[in-house]
Amino acid sequence: MRHDRLWLLGGAFFALVVVAFGFLFFIRPEQQDTGTIRADAADAQLKVDQQRRELATLAKQHEHIEEFKAALAKDQAALPDTDRASDFLRELQSAGELTGVTVSGVSVGSAVDLKTLVGFEVYALPVSLTVVGPTGKLNPFLDQLQVAQPRAVLISSINVAPTSTGSDKSNVTINLQAFYAPLS
Repeated sequence: MRHDRLWLLGGAFFALVVVAFGFLFFIRPEQQDTGTIRADAADAQLKVDQQRRELATLAKQHEHIEEFKAALAKDQAALPDTDRASDFLRELQSAGELTGVTVSGVSVGSAVDLKTLVGFEVYALPVSLTVVGPTGKLNPFLDQLQVAQPRAVLISSINVAPTSTGSDKSNVTINLQAFYAPLS
């Protein structure tokens, strides 16, 4: 009987070793792989949720696409891709006619690269204007230049001189910069 018990204990010990070996080398690695797969699935679900939120935001923005296109067109008119000096001069003439003053002289200088100042390729086109007209109509002309006309301009100086004593007319010299940014 002792011999049977020894075989029984040995068999039980061997079965326990086989189970432990199977657990350590077969089952445990599969559990670790399952944990890794679950973590990857959780990460993927987080990314899916984030992308769904981004998609919802883009869908809301898409509802306003026409407004964005209009704003883009306005911005492109304010900062064209070439100097378009002749178009700008026509805009100046139109602004003068609209406000009741005469643009009698225009001088356009060479473009100045402003990339070092602003960090992207943009140029300033120096323009000097001589405007003649009633003093009361000069402010509307300046408003037209800075606000109403589409081109982005920066007025750097204005010199006003009356044309003659007793006259309501003035000669105004305006130095400004008109900007443009070539497409990259």
